[in-house]
Amino acid sequence: MGDIFDRVAECARGCTAERDFSFAGHTTVGIGGSARLCLYPAGLAAAENAMRAVARAGVPYVVLGAGANVLAADAGFDGVVISTEKMRSVRTDGETVFAESGANMARLLRRLAEEGLGGLSFMAGIPASVGGAVYMNAGTARGHIGDRVLAVRAFSADGRLLEFSARDCAFGYKHTAFTDAGLLLLTVKLRARYCCRERALADMQEVLAERARLPRGRSMGCVFKNPEGFSAGALIERAGMKGAREGGAFVSCEHANFIINGGSATAREVRALIERVRGAVLRETGVRLTEEIVYIGDD
Repeated sequence: MGDIFDRVAECARGCTAERDFSFAGHTTVGIGGSARLCLYPAGLAAAENAMRAVARAGVPYVVLGAGANVLAADAGFDGVVISTEKMRSVRTDGETVFAESGANMARLLRRLAEEGLGGLSFMAGIPASVGGAVYMNAGTARGHIGDRVLAVRAFSADGRLLEFSARDCAFGYKHTAFTDAGLLLLTVKLRARYCCRERALADMQEVLAERARLPRGRSMGCVFKNPEGFSAGALIERAGMKGAREGGAFVSCEHANFIINGGSATAREVRALIERVRGAVLRETGVRLTEEIVYIGDD
């Protein structure tokens, strides 16, 4: 007789199920313990089945895209991960793009460029799924994904299909209507624009060249949001925290808003370093930094 997670896996028809899912193997920072179960829906019907199975069982769950901007606890997560990895269908209709939430951003941009569609080059080099990018309104000083979103479809925790207009998405700086709402984003409707293939590819290469200056190594991307009128990285540098280390985790000397996993870092060490950085910046500048990363599980 199986446990409750076996029953969830059985009820989530159309999903591939993986027990003892490793966060370290599925996040960009390469840190974290295991979840009890991961469901990989391959399409909208399977996604609905996954959400309903989790709701009926009453077990905690998280949705995971590309695993960027995520820090999972060393103890893992006593619940279910719903991964959008297999939900990656993309189609275009003129300048309109329809992408499932698990579509890889880099591959999407390349495909659009080959079809003579631009307007999203500012997303080049961001290691995100489409759904993950929309969840937090990812972007750069050049633009944010919310600038190009026309509509989003999602399942609620009880399996209801919800439709969001661009206004409903409430796009803000590193925040949206989806943040902490427990929704499984399904499809995103985006507005591209016609341009020649060469121009689209050149725009992407320009952005990629800029991002090539960012720190190398395993990280979560930027750890802290930029306070209004300030650069978080500049504040951290001013507080003398560049190069600060906690076990196997250290603040990048190239960009102080990045914490790098030197190869053996634990989530506890990263969180301790985050608190040290926050405290140093507060003492030096009076500004309290807040994270843009998502925590999963508790240690």
